[in-house]
Amino acid sequence: MTVSLDARQSLAEIEHALFKSFPFASTSITHVTNSDGVVTIQVSWVASAGSMSILDSRCALSLVMEPGVLERYRALPGAKRLRAREALCAHAEDAMRRHLPAGGTDLAECNLMLGVDAAIFADAERGQA
Repeated sequence: MTVSLDARQSLAEIEHALFKSFPFASTSITHVTNSDGVVTIQVSWVASAGSMSILDSRCALSLVMEPGVLERYRALPGAKRLRAREALCAHAEDAMRRHLPAGGTDLAECNLMLGVDAAIFADAERGQA
C-alpha cells in the first residue's frame, strides 16, 4: 500500500534525515519554495566557535531541488523514500566533505550550494540505492 504524502510531510522527512547527517549542536534547517517550484533546503551550523566570531564560523549547505524533484520523491513508496533520503544525505555529505578545506581549519569557504535533480532518486526508484 502506498500512502501519498503532502509536500509538508515530504519536506519534514528530508529535513529530519539531513538533520541527522549534520549533527552539530547548532544545526538548523529551513526551506523555501519559489514561484517556479524550486525548493531550497538550507542546512546551517556553527562549525567552530573557537577563536572566531559566531558569524565567521557559520556554515551553510543549500540544496536546490529542481521543479518536480519533491513530487517524484513523494510518489515513492516508504522503503524507496528511505533509500532516496539516504542517497540525498550521502550526496550532501560527500559534496560538503569535498568542499571543506583540508583539515577543516579555514572555514572562510564553508558555504556551498548544491543542485539536486530527479536523477538522485533514480536508484531508489529501481530499488538499488
